[in-house]
Amino acid sequence: MSASIDDASELIRQNRFAEAREILDGLVSGTSNPPADAYYQLAVCDAREGRIQAADELLDRALSRDPGFLPALHLKAYIQFSAGRYTEALDWARQFLQKHPDGGETRKVAGLARFMLGDRTGAERELHRASSLLPEDFDARYYLGRVYFEGSKLTLALESFRLAIELDARSVKARNHLGQALEGLTRFEEAKAVYQEAIQLEQEGSERSEWPYYNLGALLLAEGGTEQAVVLLERALERNPSSLQTRTKLGAAYSAASRLQDAKEQLREVVLAEPSNADAHYQLGRVLMKLGQEEQAREHLALFERLREP
Repeated sequence: MSASIDDASELIRQNRFAEAREILDGLVSGTSNPPADAYYQLAVCDAREGRIQAADELLDRALSRDPGFLPALHLKAYIQFSAGRYTEALDWARQFLQKHPDGGETRKVAGLARFMLGDRTGAERELHRASSLLPEDFDARYYLGRVYFEGSKLTLALESFRLAIELDARSVKARNHLGQALEGLTRFEEAKAVYQEAIQLEQEGSERSEWPYYNLGALLLAEGGTEQAVVLLERALERNPSSLQTRTKLGAAYSAASRLQDAKEQLREVVLAEPSNADAHYQLGRVLMKLGQEEQAREHLALFERLREP
């Protein structure tokens, strides 16, 4: 029986799911007490083919036969995380890690779940351990860098993002966050160079992202490089037209470039979509004041003051 399950596992590894399923269905229907591994391997087939609900139900069957079956516990954690159910993912990961503390992949899931739940201390602990257990894992290094960055541990973030880039030299997001860490350390020229590298990779099709354009544009705008900032922020908006953050910054850039009607158009879209956006009201108020529309300007500036009150 174990050989047949091994054969099915090898077929799954080769993406030959129909053949694997035929073996596993035979095992499940051919005995009154199917092994947990047979249900687990069927769940892997469903998960790999996008039938997540079916996979989840099969994992429940596997765990009803063997509550401590580690592969099923890990896949439950992973499926819950992928579905955005971070608390449930963490619960399943804990069950796995109680039995196998050195499970690096499950440590990573636990760390990512804690990250998404806002538990920065726990995420840092889990991802640091995962990075030690999985020294060649890009995601563990990258997200550890994200946790350090959000905790203002910029030197540690810098190191983690650099290690992530060593593992994936074409990662746009790792370079973008490396640029942010450098910018946070006021190493502006280095940050600009790294953002440019990220933009070059993005243009080569490595990874679609507006963020290196946005971050470089925002940095240049702050330094007075208005024309370059406008071009970069327009490119960022092309890549993600729904980004209100980019529209707000582009509106500010248009205003600095004396393109007041363009600025007004962008900022109006933002305040209509997000009336509680204090920065957009402030920027729009300034633009309307420049256009001589003082009554409307005062309304938006008053809204800005109310929204920023604690």
